[in-house]
Amino acid sequence: MNTSKTTTLIEKLVFDNKIHVVLNTGDRLTLPYDYTERIKKADKAQLQNYRLIGGGRGIHFPDIDEDISLNGILRYKTSHDLLAS
Repeated sequence: MNTSKTTTLIEKLVFDNKIHVVLNTGDRLTLPYDYTERIKKADKAQLQNYRLIGGGRGIHFPDIDEDISLNGILRYKTSHDLLAS
C-alpha cells in the first residue's frame, strides 16, 4: 500500500543561507547550519551529497556520517519556534 499521499515525507533539500527541507506536502522547514555539530563543520559539497532514507523519513549525509530524521527536525522546530515566540 502506498501511503505517500497521507504521510508527510521529505522530498529534497535546498541549500542557501539555511537548509530547506522540502516536504511532499509542499511545505518547507528551515534548519540552521548549526543544527548538529557535524553539519556545522561540513562544507556545502559534503552536505549536498545526501540521500533520503526510510522512504523520505530521514536524511543520510555519507561524507560526514550523519543521519537526521523528519521527526527530529519537527521536534527541533517545535521547541525552537516556541522559544522564539
